[in-house]
Amino acid sequence: MIGSIVPPAPRFGRKFLVAIVIFAAILRLAAALLLPDQQFPDAIGYRQIGRDLWSTGVLGTTYWMPLYPALVGLTGAGWGQMTLDIALSTIAVWLIYRLTLTVFVDEMAALLAAFMVSIYPYFVFYAVVGLTESLFIALLLGAFFCWYRGSFGIAAVLVVLSILTLPSIELLVPFLILYFAAVVHRLPAAMVVRHLAVYAIIYAALMSPWWLHNYRAYGSFVRLNLASGFVFYSGNNPLNKSGGGIAGQDFDQTLFSTISDPVARDRAMWNAGASFVTEYPRRVVELAGLKFVRFWRLWPYVQEYATPLYVVLSLVSFLPVLILSIVYLIGWGWRDRVRIAPIMAWGAYLTLIHMIFIGSLRYRLPLEPFIIMFAAVAGIRLGRWQLTRHKGDLA
Repeated sequence: MIGSIVPPAPRFGRKFLVAIVIFAAILRLAAALLLPDQQFPDAIGYRQIGRDLWSTGVLGTTYWMPLYPALVGLTGAGWGQMTLDIALSTIAVWLIYRLTLTVFVDEMAALLAAFMVSIYPYFVFYAVVGLTESLFIALLLGAFFCWYRGSFGIAAVLVVLSILTLPSIELLVPFLILYFAAVVHRLPAAMVVRHLAVYAIIYAALMSPWWLHNYRAYGSFVRLNLASGFVFYSGNNPLNKSGGGIAGQDFDQTLFSTISDPVARDRAMWNAGASFVTEYPRRVVELAGLKFVRFWRLWPYVQEYATPLYVVLSLVSFLPVLILSIVYLIGWGWRDRVRIAPIMAWGAYLTLIHMIFIGSLRYRLPLEPFIIMFAAVAGIRLGRWQLTRHKGDLA
C-alpha cells in the first residue's frame, strides 16, 4: 500500500516547503498587481452568472458547471475572486509536494516539483485571470493525493467537486477508483466494491442539487450541462480547419439559433456533429491530428498570445519540463508503471477527449502538474547519477 510507506517530511524539508509556498503566494500576488485584467469572455461570464445564481437561484448559461461561478458569486469580483484563485493555486503547490512524496517517496523530488509549480508561468497566469483552472487543478490534485493515500471517501468528495467545476474527468473516475483500490492498494474485492459504492453515493448526493436545478430550468434530467453537443459540433463540422473552437471561425452556431429549447438544441448540434463524422471520416481523422497538435502545442495558438514574448516564455518553461518528463518515462517509467498508471491514464484520456471534441493548450493545463512531477523526479535522479559518476571519477 503506497500511502503506508510514505515517511513524515524531515524538518529541513518542511522549512523549505513553507518557504516555497510563501514564495508562490507572493509571486501570484505580484502578478495580480502587475498584470492588467485580461478581460476573457469566460471570466466576465463567471462573474455575471455567479451574481445571477445567488440572486435568482438559476445559473444563466447552459454551457458551464456551477461550482466556480457559485464561489465567485460569494467572494465577489475583483480582489475577492483574485484571493480565492491565488489561494487555490498556492494550495496546488503544497499538493504537488505531497503527491510527489507519496508516489515516489523522494523528498528532494517533491521539493523540486513544488518549486517548479510555484514559478511555472501558466499556473501564475491562470491564478489571476478569473478562470476555472486553479479550482479544478487543486481539487484534482487533492483527489489523486487521497487516492494514493487510500482515503477514498475524501477523494470522492474532491473529485465530484472537480466535476462540478469542469466535467472532463467524470467518465474516467470509476476506472481510477477500481485501479487504485484493486491494484495500487491491493484491497479485497469486497472493499473495492464498497469504495465504488461510496463514490456512487457521494456522487449522487453532491450532484443532486445541480440535477434539481437543471430539471427546473429545462424540464428534463440533465446530468452535467448542455455543452457536449455544442463542443462536439464545434470540433466536427465543415468549417473547422484548425481543430479549435473559435466561434465564427471554426463553427457557425447561428445555424441552430431557431431552436429555442436548449436541450433540443444541444441534441441537434450533437447529431449534426455525428453526421459529419459519419459522412467525412477521413476529414475527422485529419481534424483529430490537428487537435492533438493544438493540445500539445508548445506555445499559444490564439494570435494575441502568440507574440514573441509569450512564445519564448512558453518554450523556456514548458519545453524543458516536457523533455525531462519524457526522460523519466523512458528511463524509469516502466519500473514505476504500477504507481504511475492512473496518471498516465488521465493524460491519455484527456488527450483523447480533446482529439474528439476541440483542442487547445488551455485544456492541457490539468495535466501539467503531473508532467512537472515526472520532470522533477527525472531531474533529481539525473543529478544523483551525475554526482555518483563524479565521485567515481575522483576515487
